[in-house]
Amino acid sequence: MHISGKKQPVNKRNNTQIFVSLLLITSPWIVLFVTTRLLFHHSVFNSVPCWSDELSYWHEVLSFSQKGFNFGYYTINEVLPHYLSFGSHGFGTVSMYALFAKIFGWKAYSLVLANTFILSVAFLAFTLLVRTSSLNLVIILFFTLTFAPLVLFSPTSMSELLNLSLMIIYVGILHRYFRNEGKKWLILFLIFCTAISFIRIIYIILFLPVLFKRKNEFRFDSKFLFSVIIWITFSGILFVINNLFVSPYPDSFLSDLFKSHGFVSFMSNFTIHFVQNLWNFINPLSENMIQVLQRYFVILVCLYSLIKSNLLQTKHKKLEIEYFIVFLILFLFLFITIAAYDVFDWRDYRVLAPVLYGCMLYLLLIQRDKIVYSLIGMNILGIVFMLISPQVLESFNNGRYDKPVKNTLLSGIEYTDYPRSGFENTIVVNQFDTNTVMNIPAGIGISFSEILSDTLKSNYVYSKNKLKLTTYKLINSNTSGYLYRKLK
Repeated sequence: MHISGKKQPVNKRNNTQIFVSLLLITSPWIVLFVTTRLLFHHSVFNSVPCWSDELSYWHEVLSFSQKGFNFGYYTINEVLPHYLSFGSHGFGTVSMYALFAKIFGWKAYSLVLANTFILSVAFLAFTLLVRTSSLNLVIILFFTLTFAPLVLFSPTSMSELLNLSLMIIYVGILHRYFRNEGKKWLILFLIFCTAISFIRIIYIILFLPVLFKRKNEFRFDSKFLFSVIIWITFSGILFVINNLFVSPYPDSFLSDLFKSHGFVSFMSNFTIHFVQNLWNFINPLSENMIQVLQRYFVILVCLYSLIKSNLLQTKHKKLEIEYFIVFLILFLFLFITIAAYDVFDWRDYRVLAPVLYGCMLYLLLIQRDKIVYSLIGMNILGIVFMLISPQVLESFNNGRYDKPVKNTLLSGIEYTDYPRSGFENTIVVNQFDTNTVMNIPAGIGISFSEILSDTLKSNYVYSKNKLKLTTYKLINSNTSGYLYRKLK
């Protein structure tokens, strides 16, 4: 089987390439300010996190950047990680943002700026890694400016732009690796994939291209089998290490699946979930037009890469590896999303958007033909759907520019410098909204629980309703709620 792609000469950039590269690097800021001003009619500096994930990221970064590792627990139902105090999103994402916070400080709008800054740095790295034509750079720039997930999530405090940045750098390193035989690119590739696996564990899939890269031709031989075993083993080690520092998420499908009683129940629950997710993915009426369009976009790119790889030819002599790895990466992300995650309420959209962009970016680097232009047309269609979907824009805009109400009840909570347990610097809440989370001081971890009872271990409990507790004492109250402290 033949490996496509030859070593390409490294040419000096002309003025046009430099100019377009600068536009590409600044494109995230263009998208951000155009979106906030024209679509949401606000300033980015009025932005606040409002969804639960945004609030979790924001407050964990606040605590980590100001208190180091000495902060309370971020959990659900006080279920702790094996080590440290990070929440269900893990420590990778929080660490990236905390570095930004240490340098630039941390305000209500800082996550939005951090995402945009990191994305610009990713494009800078990409332009340094990849040497391509001016026309290709223009196409990539146009594709970026019209990528609907980038436009939608740009004004938010979600981590989608961070993951998009990781895929951009990954594509740059991968492209350089496939164009060179030097071991330094292999080492850089492996280090980078290892690092980003602690941001999203699903990125262990991104190691796979090195299994197929050979100097002469690829064969399914003992060397390949040995490489697969190494990949599976190393991925398992990364998974175990990552889980040591992640607070369990008890309300997920996987959590419920592994509580199944017996093999038959396990397979039944898995099959029902898989079939439902698969139907949601292909059903054009399951969600709004934007989410459905991306799902078909993923299927189209996946099928196109599969056909171009020559894998389906019964008597093929050449396997176009670069197309094959695009198919493999996108297919595995899609399969894992359907098998182990959820396909509704933007969940699959958020997971697949960064890898879809990365795969399209790689395809734009290795060739240009009619199908690629067709896919760019589909990209533009996504923007059109977004502009004619006021309910989608409203859902992204709702509450995003509402200034948090000052709550002296929560902002007066005392942080303990040298606690005997992380619970001393933890508060349990049964509401997770902007006015609650953004008033809790740095270092105070937040545990969400629908049931507030005497069995809780955290030092503080906050509720909008008055509670009857024997192990907690009411220390303060106002019109927003009631604050309790654990009895000594």
